[in-house]
Amino acid sequence: MERKTFDTAPCSIARSLDVLGDWWNPLIIRECLYGVHRFDEFQKWLDIGRNILTRRLKQLVDEGLLEKRPYQDNPPRFEYHLTDKGYDAAGVLLALMAYGEKWHFENGNEPIRIFDRTSGARVMPALVDARSMRAIDARQLYAGPGPAFPADKSVRRSRFVEYFARQGDGKRPAKTTE
Repeated sequence: MERKTFDTAPCSIARSLDVLGDWWNPLIIRECLYGVHRFDEFQKWLDIGRNILTRRLKQLVDEGLLEKRPYQDNPPRFEYHLTDKGYDAAGVLLALMAYGEKWHFENGNEPIRIFDRTSGARVMPALVDARSMRAIDARQLYAGPGPAFPADKSVRRSRFVEYFARQGDGKRPAKTTE
């Protein structure tokens, strides 16, 4: 059975899950973040079949999250390194790591810690608003349509009830600080 794709969905989460929704892809990205770059190393640390690893590495390269770099000519062998897009995906995984540390391990008993390359200080991942730099609390958020959401007003109103309720009559544009 072929998996459904979300490549045309009007949702950033759905489109991201096309790449990050398979459990092997985030783990491959994690391994790159931890310094693993070669096929045999991925296989060792992930205990993944060669055929599956080959397909996932190809997908991550095709999607632009990894780049292949040759390190041997005969036979040809490659290393896989995160691209800027891959590092952005790694940021998502760091948020997942913070969740896992909070809810799946006792305080101070996490299996892996992250450190800053420059200072050597431990990094504690947290999701913050880029404008205010305040921690984001999902309980305090509501969604509204963005520029790429379908223009059909009835679809918008039924999908984003709270957004339009907060706009009063629903005819005024949302108050934003963009």
